[in-house]
Amino acid sequence: MDKETLQIGLKLFIGLVVVFALHYAVVAFTDAGNSLIELGYSLEKFYGFEFIFSIVVFFAMFGIKNSLPNNLGFVFLGFITMRLIASYLFAKNGLNHEGSDEGFKYNFLLIVLVFLGGDAFIAYSILNKNTTSNETK
Repeated sequence: MDKETLQIGLKLFIGLVVVFALHYAVVAFTDAGNSLIELGYSLEKFYGFEFIFSIVVFFAMFGIKNSLPNNLGFVFLGFITMRLIASYLFAKNGLNHEGSDEGFKYNFLLIVLVFLGGDAFIAYSILNKNTTSNETK
């Protein structure tokens, strides 16, 4: 891995840790996380699942940029689709449970959107890097 790839990964990691800390603080000090606990979920499980998926996306996108640079946008859309399906399957029992309230759904939505933003950051960084490196040649 080159230095720029590590910088992108480090920025993404720090951003996700900050968002997790803020979200955890809000849930810990308010009633926003009661439905998570009642349904057998936790923020750590949600963030852990999404973080593992982000690591896979990170390495896959940087690996694919060399072999399929012109199709990177389509690969990104495929990863977004896979993330949304996997996230729904992960939280399906909680979302379909009759005891789930709006707090559970909002927490789930927030976490998925944060990590979708992280994936967009990865794709933007790769595509922007390819554009700037092609312009300097």
